[in-house]
Amino acid sequence: MKTILLAALVVALIAGCMPGGPKELHVTVTDKGFEPESVTVKRGTDAVLVITRESEATCATEAVFTETGRRYDLPLHQPVRVALPTDAANTLHYACGMDMYHGAVVIQR
Repeated sequence: MKTILLAALVVALIAGCMPGGPKELHVTVTDKGFEPESVTVKRGTDAVLVITRESEATCATEAVFTETGRRYDLPLHQPVRVALPTDAANTLHYACGMDMYHGAVVIQR
């Protein structure tokens, strides 16, 4: 019985189904910009936006959040974690430093 429970725990950990951590919303910077361009999370959910730049052929080397003015450097191939305020239904907009590529986090009711 212990073996079955341990196996179930391992499977849950690998699948990312364990409760307790924030919901991760993944965005990749490609030659086309931020992909996906928009992600959605429910209001009140503990959430983190994880942005990983995978392209050197774009000006999106940072993410600038419109509502807060906060800037996050996006080093190549390194995930950058941005804690999201989800206490109110809202849309958080971000863009590259040159304002050419855009993304959004939609916080639903």
